[in-house]
Amino acid sequence: MKNDKVEKKTEYIGFKDCFATTALSFTNAITGVMMSSMLMVYMTEYSGISYASILATVLLMAARIIDAVDDPIQGFIIDSSKRTKVGKYKPFFLISIIMESIGAIALFAIPNAIIGTPAVLIGWVILFYLIYDIGSSFYKDILLYRTMSADENQRTKLAIGPRLMSFFTGIVANIVFTVAVIALNAGGMSYHDAAGRVIFLLVISTSVISLIGWFMVKEKHYVEQNSAEKLKIKDFFDLFRENKAMVIFALKGLFAGFIWSLIFATPTYYIKWGFCADLTTGIADMNLFAVYSGISSIITVVPMVLGALLGRPLLKLFKDPVKMTCTLLTIQSIGGCILFIAQITGLLQRAPWMFFLTMFIMATGVGTDFVPQTFVQMEVVDYGIYKTGKDRSALTTVTDGFITKMQTAFSTAIVGIVLTSIGYVVEEGNRFAGDVSQIPTMLNWFIVIMGLIPAILGVISVLIYKKYPITNQIRQEMKTFFERNGK
Repeated sequence: MKNDKVEKKTEYIGFKDCFATTALSFTNAITGVMMSSMLMVYMTEYSGISYASILATVLLMAARIIDAVDDPIQGFIIDSSKRTKVGKYKPFFLISIIMESIGAIALFAIPNAIIGTPAVLIGWVILFYLIYDIGSSFYKDILLYRTMSADENQRTKLAIGPRLMSFFTGIVANIVFTVAVIALNAGGMSYHDAAGRVIFLLVISTSVISLIGWFMVKEKHYVEQNSAEKLKIKDFFDLFRENKAMVIFALKGLFAGFIWSLIFATPTYYIKWGFCADLTTGIADMNLFAVYSGISSIITVVPMVLGALLGRPLLKLFKDPVKMTCTLLTIQSIGGCILFIAQITGLLQRAPWMFFLTMFIMATGVGTDFVPQTFVQMEVVDYGIYKTGKDRSALTTVTDGFITKMQTAFSTAIVGIVLTSIGYVVEEGNRFAGDVSQIPTMLNWFIVIMGLIPAILGVISVLIYKKYPITNQIRQEMKTFFERNGK
């Protein structure tokens, strides 16, 4: 009886656990926002590089593909590692904080001295992007959650705080970055130098918070790797044969992940040149741009925050995370269709509120899905252990990371191709230096990227998810299995 009480106590996730994992996530959250929605903007708008759109497209795509390929290697490293005094996974989170911080600061503070030297500049971008991305690959929060509780409902508590913080940092980072850079430029500092200074302060402050979380978080030894079990290369490929749930989750993620990348890759460009620019002169009102950017960040993130807060109650209502995700993807697809129709009918540019409304709808669909998605991701890892008896948690988790990074690479390429095709060059941060007659065409393509394509991908994702093999009955069988085996 005494042992039973201890077991229940260790499974419970309290405020301290939630606070620790949330604090730990700060650096990963802020740098993730920077790389997904700000780096392309920095390169094309503020870096001072005349061929920035081509450079960003080619180099960032190449770096992300390379990093995606090395994800399985890092999975082997994590799964094969021995438990240390602080835990099995915690050392990798420390590595992640350090590498992400170094890489992010360097990418947003390209030295003026090398901007005119293409070979050195290319080397700089590749080196520090890989440092950042390798560091981000070691941040596998799902693995940590599994060591902190064996109860799936308790685990979902741990995901809410980091998701909310990711959304909040998204608001803060975008608003602070845009407003501060414009303000510093007005004070006499170049856009290039202002961007570097703002990013340095953002990253350093969040890194301190992450280190506090790192010291506080505790692994509770639920997941133990059999020291006699040696991982082989074929184990990675066996995952796809033995774990159908992972295959379906990965395929769904392959298409659905593009939705997130595409929705949030282009709003900055559309807002700047669709709502804030004189299309006859190609000059953007940067003060108006700062206001609209702030509104955009709030409009898109608020429903995500609400979605994360309501995610667990909604999950109880739906009783099935897959059904919940399919419903949310349908909502997102409807929003994408509305956005596209508003653009082709000419309504969107005349009514900015329509743009923000549809972004709100799409963000609601995307943001609320984080809770069931986290639930399913941890469930997929458990399903692999249940089916095979082998703990290949990190290998299973990096599969999702591999897909995400390939998505980001191609999303970057899509945006870059549009910018390059019209000769997109910006002078002094606010003057369109290319052919201004191309701006309306550019705006149409941006709405295709962030509206129509995500709508189609949402429908495809729903159709794929219908094949997900884990039912509520299997979930009960898995729970019994882990309770019986003490996993």
